[in-house]
Amino acid sequence: MIKKITQKRSRKILALLPILLGSQGAAHAAGAQLYGAVDTFLGSSKASGDPKSVLGVQSGGMTTSFWGFAGSEDLGNNLTVNFRIESYFLADTGAGGRAAGDALFARNAYVGLESKVGEIRAGRLANPMFLATALFDPFGGSTKFSPLLNVLWTPSYGRYFAADTGWSNAVGYYTPEINGLSGRFVYGLGEVAGTNSSNNAVAMLLYDKAPWGATFAIQRTRAGAGFLAKSWAQTALAAAVSYDFNFLKAYVQYDSTRNSGDSIKTDTVQVGMTVPYGNGKFMASAVQTVIKADGVATIRRSDLGFGYDYFLSKRSDLYANVLYDKLSRQGSGTAFGVGIRHKF
Repeated sequence: MIKKITQKRSRKILALLPILLGSQGAAHAAGAQLYGAVDTFLGSSKASGDPKSVLGVQSGGMTTSFWGFAGSEDLGNNLTVNFRIESYFLADTGAGGRAAGDALFARNAYVGLESKVGEIRAGRLANPMFLATALFDPFGGSTKFSPLLNVLWTPSYGRYFAADTGWSNAVGYYTPEINGLSGRFVYGLGEVAGTNSSNNAVAMLLYDKAPWGATFAIQRTRAGAGFLAKSWAQTALAAAVSYDFNFLKAYVQYDSTRNSGDSIKTDTVQVGMTVPYGNGKFMASAVQTVIKADGVATIRRSDLGFGYDYFLSKRSDLYANVLYDKLSRQGSGTAFGVGIRHKF
């Protein structure tokens, strides 16, 4: 489904650069694509419990800024070789990566072999769990203003999923879509001699046939960002459904985490919607997270988000968002921003 979404968008908005791949033979080489997104905003950010807000120009309000190359070669006999390399960058400073220490091609870096029965990819692969949570979020892939993605993936808001949005040393199988149903399965090898204690695994099913959408994903991680000191593994799941009423698209999502090695568990529920209006759409989301651990009082995190996305064209949009964050027994925090995003 990742490939399908990207190719559909590419046919409409991506510039095509003809680059020859491989030798002149029976196989047919397709053109490579240069594509990406540049997203900057002016705003202020303050999570619950933070002493002060930070005002300035930031990158990635709606989409984490990135660029990439992708291409394919038709081998005949219903076989195709695909490749994709994608790199994050900070549009406000020009620095590479999402933060210091990020790999050059941290978003994707793989080669794959596709046939009628699906595709096998190897390299650094996007985590299907992130896709599952983002597709059923009114704010899409925003890790700055989404009440849901912030608490699941952003460190300053908790990052309850102990995993990155991309996995290195990974192998993945991606099924073809059949009547709106598809699946993707990724296994990340820790590559530690004599043990598989650092290996990660994730499975995701997606149903996408208007007006309905649904997903279920489960991942077992043993290494990655966000692990607590006593925990040696985490099981996380996401289940979501959406329905498009034309005048309104509704989203409901449930996410949970259970850790091995400690008693911490989280349960997160989102209710959200998008409403078309004028040449854009309103976005709204309410999220409640319950955090429990043995011998500790239950903690609740409440997040509300509201925004408007105005489409200047198929590739460019302006947006204005507000995010409210409240952790029990802590002061509230508010983030807001006005920005522009361009996809190329």
